[in-house]
Amino acid sequence: MKYAFSAASMGRLQEWMTSRPLLAFDIDGTLAPIVARPWDARVPGAVQRDLANLAEWTPVAIVTGRAIADARPMLGFSPKYLIGNNGAEGVPGFEAAALEFARICRGWLEQLCGPGEEWRSTPDLTLEDKTCTLAFHYRHAAHKDVIARLIEQRVERLVPQPALLEGKFVLNLLPPGAPQKGEAMPVLLKRSGCERGLYVGDDVSDEAVFRLRLPELLTVRIDRVRGSAAELYLKDQAEVPRFMSELARMARAEREESVQSAGGG
Repeated sequence: MKYAFSAASMGRLQEWMTSRPLLAFDIDGTLAPIVARPWDARVPGAVQRDLANLAEWTPVAIVTGRAIADARPMLGFSPKYLIGNNGAEGVPGFEAAALEFARICRGWLEQLCGPGEEWRSTPDLTLEDKTCTLAFHYRHAAHKDVIARLIEQRVERLVPQPALLEGKFVLNLLPPGAPQKGEAMPVLLKRSGCERGLYVGDDVSDEAVFRLRLPELLTVRIDRVRGSAAELYLKDQAEVPRFMSELARMARAEREESVQSAGGG
């Protein structure tokens, strides 16, 4: 991976922006800092303004593990595409499938919330219902390894068996056949009509996009992690506001050049 703010990487980004690419971003750990309680997370105002300005110039997609209903109020603008539940919700063409995913999750909730469920009496372990997926959170647990094993053992008995997607002290339960971020991005690129795309993310779920290695998709990871398939990296989430500001600056320059060219013609 190369540092996104190196001269070479900034030059590549500048050239990439000339094509008005699809710009896609994760939320938690990317646009918004990770916080102790997920419901307290906020996208900084300056980042929201840069996103809104970018969305006026080129298609913007938000691709998040949150449910769409949870993510939308965090944004302060309307992206062209809003994909929730790590891809299980909002992907164009999967509307009917999303209804089936929600039905499966309701069945899992019934299985998980019955009498005698050990996980329900476990301190600092919570289950989030995101409609099209479920998620076990254990960020504040004292013995995280023990809790992780407890969750995995319980999940093994669910019918039907979920696909599991690990995050930062969270285990996501995805219905069988639900698209993930790596499947969502090619669909969005095609639907957008853009020749190129840029994707920015921070965790395991985003690696599915990074591993696509599509020549038309430039990828950026928050934090330099050994083995990541992303092409560029930012040192940490604190660099995201600067990165967004640079993208907005590049977009303004392209827009002004287009106006001048049109006037000169």
